Amino acid sequence: MNTSICRIKSFNHSTEQGSVIVAMLMVLLFLSTMLFSLVTLANSNLSRSRDRITLLQAQYSAESGADAAIAVLNSGNTSYTGSGGDVQVLASTQYRATYNVSVANGSTVKERIITAVGKVYSPAASTTPRSTRTVRVVAQRSSTTMATSILSRNIIDVGSGVKKITGKDVFVNGFIIMNKNTTDLVAENITVVGKNTGASNCSIDGSGDLVKPSSFTNPGQTKTKLLLGYNNCISPPGNISNSDFDVFPNQTNLTSVQSTYIPWSQYMDGTYTNANNCTDWTSGGSIRQIPGGIGSKKTHYPDSGSSISTTCGTSGDVALGSNQYNITDNVHIRASFCAASACDPTFNNPTASVKYVFVEGTMNFNSVKTVAGSGPIVFVTYGTDPASKTGSCPYGGSVYIGQSGSGYTNAPALYILAMNGLCIDGTKFDSTSSDPNAPVFGGIGGKNLYIASSPSTPRPLIIDPSFPVNQIPIDLAWRETLYQRL
Repeated sequence: MNTSICRIKSFNHSTEQGSVIVAMLMVLLFLSTMLFSLVTLANSNLSRSRDRITLLQAQYSAESGADAAIAVLNSGNTSYTGSGGDVQVLASTQYRATYNVSVANGSTVKERIITAVGKVYSPAASTTPRSTRTVRVVAQRSSTTMATSILSRNIIDVGSGVKKITGKDVFVNGFIIMNKNTTDLVAENITVVGKNTGASNCSIDGSGDLVKPSSFTNPGQTKTKLLLGYNNCISPPGNISNSDFDVFPNQTNLTSVQSTYIPWSQYMDGTYTNANNCTDWTSGGSIRQIPGGIGSKKTHYPDSGSSISTTCGTSGDVALGSNQYNITDNVHIRASFCAASACDPTFNNPTASVKYVFVEGTMNFNSVKTVAGSGPIVFVTYGTDPASKTGSCPYGGSVYIGQSGSGYTNAPALYILAMNGLCIDGTKFDSTSSDPNAPVFGGIGGKNLYIASSPSTPRPLIIDPSFPVNQIPIDLAWRETLYQRL
């Protein structure tokens, strides 16, 4: 009896041990399965994370390519068509990244379509990319800043014989200096970013007078506003606001004009064609149509290139004489005007819209006029300062306006924007209006402005406040206007 009981207990004990082992095996199998699943999941997440990182790096590479293309366009290379192959962005022992860019013309000459493909290779020696991303960017050439009545990228120097200069808005990167106490500078707004380092850090310097206009074009404005990077050294008002001036000296957030360059392609596309050299300018009666065939768009002289062409006029010099030129379309001419001998031309825009004349050379006028009722005309000149004007124009005279006997300059419909120096030397201004404040010019801009108009002139230099300067873009640059991830 006791023996049987012992055997039963032994059997039960063995059964219990077997059950425990089975349970342990099941738990171990479960844990192993769970561990394997976790390892697999972790590897999967790691792989996906790595793919996301390389895909993001590929996108960054593509965007770097698009940015690089815009930078090339802004360097002046508007014929840029792309990188021509892969460009390496970065490299390490684990991976390398590249981009490939192509640039195509858009719907206008001011638009480019940039397609950039970014690739990431992992490992670095691989010839097959692990991730690829393509972006498409539309870039357009535009401006966020417009010209002013009187504009200088450097200095405005007013000669000692000048009595009065009137302009709506004056903007200067460097400084203004007036050399005689009988000179009045009349403006609604004057902004000067820099200083004359030799004169107590003066943004405006000299012995002339600042005068507020009798009326303002901006509703509600009653005082001339002076925004200055440094000091106003003409007193009154000096640096203190008064009943005529709001003065803001020593401003640290003023932005300089970086460029006044306007390419002729901004307003002239492939529909404009070449004319027969410069014959529209050099032949015909006293009133000449530019272009000769109205509506023909044959206004490229002599072709679509840049810089002066010796086949235009006489070795690149076009003598305008005292003829009238009706500008009926935008014009690009590869020549200088009147370089050998100063002339007295008259210009007319028979339409109400702004017409641009892009001159690859210089302009040398004894006087210049616009026809009464003319629409606005903007001359943009690219010529360098000639050595022949050094004696009378201390800051350069790529555009020179002098005087010719009793001839007067009266061009309220004309704005001249020179890439280099603009010199007004002894110029006599007159107007057909009996109003002593009638404008005699549309506006002036350049790298340096030297104003030494005749003190005996019947009219002072008065800029037309209604000239559409807001249609003259400066600081033109290519900017991204549309971004797509393909």
